[in-house]
Amino acid sequence: MNRRNFVALAALSAFMPFAKAGAWDSGSFDNDDALDWAGQCIKSKGSSLLSATLNAALVDGYLEAPECSAAVAAAEVVAASKGKASKSLPKELSSWLEKQHKEEIARLSPVATKAVSRILNGHKSELQELWQENKKDFPVWKIQMQSLIARLK
Repeated sequence: MNRRNFVALAALSAFMPFAKAGAWDSGSFDNDDALDWAGQCIKSKGSSLLSATLNAALVDGYLEAPECSAAVAAAEVVAASKGKASKSLPKELSSWLEKQHKEEIARLSPVATKAVSRILNGHKSELQELWQENKKDFPVWKIQMQSLIARLK
């Protein structure tokens, strides 16, 4: 291995302990799946994508983490439509929301509440299972989900 490759590998290795593939932190938009969904949302119009995303989290069966993360992001948009936005709401979503009929989106609040409650309390929620494995950060994530549910009411 030449010196240049060694230096590059050493620099990359220094950041490895901080890297989390796909999830960086416990916030609603601190993972790739939520940000991917947000990218889809800003290209849409109206509440149809939000409704479909939230209802997908209410179907019977096991909920994979990507669907959970998308539903949490959608619920954050619903909360924002009610004037109760998270500080972590991406600016692009906030701008998108300004161009929408907020009342129409706010009407999704009961569905959003059910979706987040299922993700938080459901025994078939991969996102909840993954966070429960992290004894240190699970309480933080749980409080954030409870706060989201409160902001949806």
